Amino acid sequence: MKHPVQRPPGSDATEPAEAGPRLRKSRVLGIASIAASAGAVIVLAVATQVAVQATSEEPDAASAPIAAESTDENAPEKAETLAPPAEIPAAYDQLAGDEVAYVRFLVSQSADFTAGSDLFGGTGLQYLSTDVADPSFHSDGQRRLTLLYYDYASNELVSFLVNVTSGAIEEVQRGTGSQPAPTDAETLYAWELLLADPAASAELGTEFASYTGGAALTRDAASVELSAHSFTTDAASFGAESCGIERCVQVLAQVDGGPYLTTSTYVVNLSTQTVLPVS
Repeated sequence: MKHPVQRPPGSDATEPAEAGPRLRKSRVLGIASIAASAGAVIVLAVATQVAVQATSEEPDAASAPIAAESTDENAPEKAETLAPPAEIPAAYDQLAGDEVAYVRFLVSQSADFTAGSDLFGGTGLQYLSTDVADPSFHSDGQRRLTLLYYDYASNELVSFLVNVTSGAIEEVQRGTGSQPAPTDAETLYAWELLLADPAASAELGTEFASYTGGAALTRDAASVELSAHSFTTDAASFGAESCGIERCVQVLAQVDGGPYLTTSTYVVNLSTQTVLPVS
């Protein structure tokens, strides 16, 4: 049964309230998860360098007026126009925020982007991450980035190869069965869905109260630190058989840097916005 979460107008899915739960910043790109995903249909030629993911951290307003990592109203995909970076990094250079914003804007202009749906059912794909494409696959020395998005309409991972030098999208790949690590936006939304589920919220609330001397567990509980991992069902798991094809996550919720709430008995299916008891 769905439990939709109401959001105030203009709220940022990537940013909890000021006193809200913290999102752990152990951010290793989900590309490793893709490579390790058994039976993955999609094949992505990507480098394993540092990548930019959706995050709740505030951008540096002086250097990035449009936040390269944002997934809300100031996201590059929602800009009316965006100029290319003043300087194009070399093929092997680390990512720069202005080029990430630029290529995200370029992707948003494509039919492959607008045909999909994001985490909240809106038009356009859900941004996941950006990485430097392996220059050894090309001989022209031009700068290329690989962007990963998720299409919640079709449950497909979508990869864009963008040439920053020429401003062209050179390749688009789609595939099912690959589930990168969830972004902060997905993690926080999964947490909200957990707290909106009567059974899960009752169990977690009781446990949280025992750790905090009777405090109520809410979305904005400042003493909770969140992280999450993607969940794919296996022969030993029951109750979440569609996970792996549909996008599912398990949330980890740590209280005051100490004990963890028992969230392992629940999986959040972000594709259907439902909470699934698992055993």
